[in-house]
Amino acid sequence: MKTEINFAGIKMKNPITVASGTFGYGSEYSNFIDLNKLGAIITKGVSYVPKTGNKSPRVCETPAGMINSIGLENPGIDYFIDNAMPFLSKYDTAVIVNAFGGAGGTVKDYVNVCEVLNKLDIDGVELNLSCPNVSSRMYGIWNNI
Repeated sequence: MKTEINFAGIKMKNPITVASGTFGYGSEYSNFIDLNKLGAIITKGVSYVPKTGNKSPRVCETPAGMINSIGLENPGIDYFIDNAMPFLSKYDTAVIVNAFGGAGGTVKDYVNVCEVLNKLDIDGVELNLSCPNVSSRMYGIWNNI
C-alpha cells in the first residue's frame, strides 16, 4: 500500500505525525515508538531565546482528562541546534519545527528564529501564532501586520 504524501511541499512517507507541542523534540518518546515509522515529527515550540513558561501550577487533572498551561517553555534555538537537531537527524522522518517569537512577540522576534531555522536541515516550520497559554502581549504581532 502506498502511504507517501506531500503535505505543503513536505514529502512524508505516511500521513502519521504527532501534534506539535506534545512530543518534545522526539528523544523523550524514542524509547516508546520507532521514530522512523512516523511521517513527520512536529517539535515542541522553539524561540530565539529561552523562555521559562508559566508559573506553577501548570497542569490540572479533571474528570475528563487534564488542562495545561505550560506557556511555551523552551530552552531556545541554540539548545535546539546543539541537542535536538543531532538527535533528529538520525531518523528518516520529516522534521517540522514549531517556532514562535518569544516573549516580545514582534515580527522581528519571529524573523530572528525563522532565519536561524532556515539554515538548518529541517523540512518545514510551523508558526505558532495563537497559543492560548501565554500573555496576549506575546502575540502583539497581529497589531504589526
